[in-house]
Amino acid sequence: MDQAAELPHLDDAVPAPDSVAELLDLTKQQRNLLLLRPLFQLELNKHSIGSEAAGAVPLFKDLDTHYLVLTALDQMMEGTTIHMGCTPAELIDRLMAVAQAMKSSLNASQARRVAEVILDTLDNKANAYREFAFDFFDGGARQTKTVRFRLVSYEPDLEDVYRYRPTAEGYLVYLGMLDLAPEDAQELMEKMLDLLVQRGRFDAALEIAKRARTLSLEYRQFIRDRLMQAYRAPGSVNWTKEVAGKLKDARGHVGARQAEDQRMTEAVREALQSAEEAKTRQDLAQLLKTLQGASVIRANLVSDITVAPEKFLLAQRALFRARRPSGLPDLETRLLPELLKLGRHVLSDHADDAISGLYPAKWPKVYGLNNVFGLLLERRAEALEPDDEEGEIEPFVPLPEQFPAALVAEVQAWVARKFEEAGSCSVDALLGMAESEGFDRTRQRCLVLMMFRSYAQAETLFPAMRAEADGRFEREAAQGSNLHFSRLEGTRS
Repeated sequence: MDQAAELPHLDDAVPAPDSVAELLDLTKQQRNLLLLRPLFQLELNKHSIGSEAAGAVPLFKDLDTHYLVLTALDQMMEGTTIHMGCTPAELIDRLMAVAQAMKSSLNASQARRVAEVILDTLDNKANAYREFAFDFFDGGARQTKTVRFRLVSYEPDLEDVYRYRPTAEGYLVYLGMLDLAPEDAQELMEKMLDLLVQRGRFDAALEIAKRARTLSLEYRQFIRDRLMQAYRAPGSVNWTKEVAGKLKDARGHVGARQAEDQRMTEAVREALQSAEEAKTRQDLAQLLKTLQGASVIRANLVSDITVAPEKFLLAQRALFRARRPSGLPDLETRLLPELLKLGRHVLSDHADDAISGLYPAKWPKVYGLNNVFGLLLERRAEALEPDDEEGEIEPFVPLPEQFPAALVAEVQAWVARKFEEAGSCSVDALLGMAESEGFDRTRQRCLVLMMFRSYAQAETLFPAMRAEADGRFEREAAQGSNLHFSRLEGTRS
């Protein structure tokens, strides 16, 4: 018998790809690993940062970058309790203090450099602040896909102050690899807190209590983000689909957590009354303060939930004043960052479309065209020599009064006498009499301005007279509307 015929074929020994059992769907686990890849990359490459000089000690030697990154996320999360995140200066100061506590040999400049590297890592500065993008194999689809995410967002608040705050992925990194919903994670922390208080492990209970406020902060951030989006881009937020359901969940969360906080607060107070050791009482007092702080956060969340509909309506009013409803993205926070990511050739090919998007909906009015044209036509000097000579300060000399008080009193008394004699008279007639009696140009102009002022009854210098417009007059000293003054009824002539 031929031995070759007895051997199995190679194709029969290795199953075909189509015959392989269905591959596992590990997308969630892979996502959690990829969320931490920026942290792992920083830890792997940290010894090459700040060590360009030969023999120099690496800047990050003896520094735990994982702890620093989580500290930054914690600081941002705490910043949402008061504002909509933390400013870069606040984060830099906090990270500098933590870095110097880790490594006392760092000076202020080195500590600032460490803090900036941590913040730049979270914001993906190395990739021009774009989203993190990592490839992974999707077992269910049997193809390679890309996951894109941000760990932090850097956006302006309602007062146009730019602040950092964690994204949903940033919160997931902070909670760890449990891949639990924030509700489940917080409920687990509450039960752990209760157990730790019963066992007397107050230090660990304090740490758990600080992290048990995550969901309240996330709800507040969600509400503020949607209101901010509605304020900056009216018409882009669908209240029914995007906000109403989340507000309902937030109300349920507040009710459940307030009851739990009240029970835990009473338990800690009872333990504080029975405690005798100074260290135990100090830990319990700090734990009680933290629990009360969580209650304050939830009270603020209740306030946000209450005023959210009213603020949303106020934001939507701009929609009817400025433009029709549209689904256009916010220009400042959405469109411009995406344009900056495009290449030079792509921008040049679509320059006309991109530039038209920057035009205002309503062009502002320009006043003083003569000044504008004069400025545009002005020829600038090609080379200006610096003026090294010290200038002289000239004293301010006020302009002399056009009509001195004595002259005004003289003209007013003259006009009053004419009104007494004639009973009624016009400006033109008064000027004729003034010329015949030898009034100079200054007195005549003072007379005209006095008459024009007296046209308004509230400003008149002759309360017994009433002025009415009666044609025009033209004289050498002045010209304008001819006012006719007549005596008011009921006044003595």
